[in-house]
Amino acid sequence: MDLQESFEALDSRAPDTYAQAVEAYCDGILRLHWNERLINKIFGRALQSHAAGRLVVQHYQWQLRGAPRPTLALLQRRMPGGARTLATFFAVLRLAGMVAVDIDPDDRRVRYLVPTPRLLDGLRTWVRHHLHCAEALGALPPGHAQRLDSDTDYFAAFLAGADHILDRLAETRGRFGGWDWFDQRDGGGRIAMLLLREHCRVHRPGDAGSTPFPLRANDLAQRLGFSHSHVRNLVNEATAQGHLTQDAPRGLVALTPRFQAELQIWLQHLLGWFAETAAMAQHHLQARSQAPTHNKAAGVHNP
Repeated sequence: MDLQESFEALDSRAPDTYAQAVEAYCDGILRLHWNERLINKIFGRALQSHAAGRLVVQHYQWQLRGAPRPTLALLQRRMPGGARTLATFFAVLRLAGMVAVDIDPDDRRVRYLVPTPRLLDGLRTWVRHHLHCAEALGALPPGHAQRLDSDTDYFAAFLAGADHILDRLAETRGRFGGWDWFDQRDGGGRIAMLLLREHCRVHRPGDAGSTPFPLRANDLAQRLGFSHSHVRNLVNEATAQGHLTQDAPRGLVALTPRFQAELQIWLQHLLGWFAETAAMAQHHLQARSQAPTHNKAAGVHNP
């Protein structure tokens, strides 16, 4: 996977600007994960992605604000879930070359977790994609997404403040109906993205109810690295929960109006949190540039 790939607007078949932006958002997320079995296994659930995010945030808060350096023990205290589960997850990240370890020179028992360029490059692509979509929907002025590549200080300031996004995600968990239902299951968030992308491509303003579209479960399973039965079972369960409708003989599915509304509310909140974090990063840099020179370096630590 090219982690530097840029996800610009698609040559979209969607009928309006909003649908085009949402289609581009979903397509970008999916292209990040197509045929990436390791990535899909490592970040298959929200808890895993959020744990990696907390590590990166803590690392940059140490660099820019003098906060404690991230250790496994510190992250275990601040994250939900079992301590053993988090220890296993970070061990996998180390094996995948996404996290390294620094040993404290004054106490060799203390080991700091350090995000590697591989993890940070992937995260830059992820954040840039969200900011592009926020800009396309008018939630953020243009230029922030591009600035992530050209301004290392802005990228660092954004990540140092990204606990705003993680905190909002934790606080609102369970409030977005069908999205939360999918996101709690292995690969569910990716499958929901594909369903929403296809919905945007076929639905037209004024269409009554929900517009069906084909779902090629076997192809989807292969490209995301899951079994065909896992995808089919998830779709069947989602139908039983009232998130989807199916025309099994024709191989068609559709999003129910309720699920459409829940996805729209979730995405508006998510992109809003990214936009707020971008604004806070810009404000932080402006304030730092106006501060006296002797204060600018105070509390800053270099890895």
